[in-house]
Amino acid sequence: MKYLTVLFFSLILSSNSTCTTKNKIATTDTAEEIQTPKKETFEIHRLNGKNVEGDKLYIVFNKENNTVSGYSGCNTFSCKYTQEKDIISFALPIASKMYCPKKEALEQEFFKALIAVNTKVIKNDALTLKSADGAVLFFGKRQH
Repeated sequence: MKYLTVLFFSLILSSNSTCTTKNKIATTDTAEEIQTPKKETFEIHRLNGKNVEGDKLYIVFNKENNTVSGYSGCNTFSCKYTQEKDIISFALPIASKMYCPKKEALEQEFFKALIAVNTKVIKNDALTLKSADGAVLFFGKRQH
């Protein structure tokens, strides 16, 4: 009988410590999710060195599924990306099909630059996307 009593209390104590461990793990995961946003949105201020703040271009990086989306001057777009450290490459983007004759050149330049991006640097709240030769293609600021 003493053996069963000891076994019973051992099971109760071990199940209690297991719950505590699970709670600690859940708390840690939640804290990491809060610290690392799944989506980051950047307003594009310069495209190939030209001021484009008035065009309200933006890029949203979704780390959860490695996609990028945004606004390219006339249409919204999205595409997949791959990234290892600061090296990044974008797949061919798909875009909505609105016709904006005054923004056509801007949008073509945007997509041409996006495909040429090789390096992604985020410092403070600034995003810089560069080509393989180091030319700054996009510069933007994080939206809060």
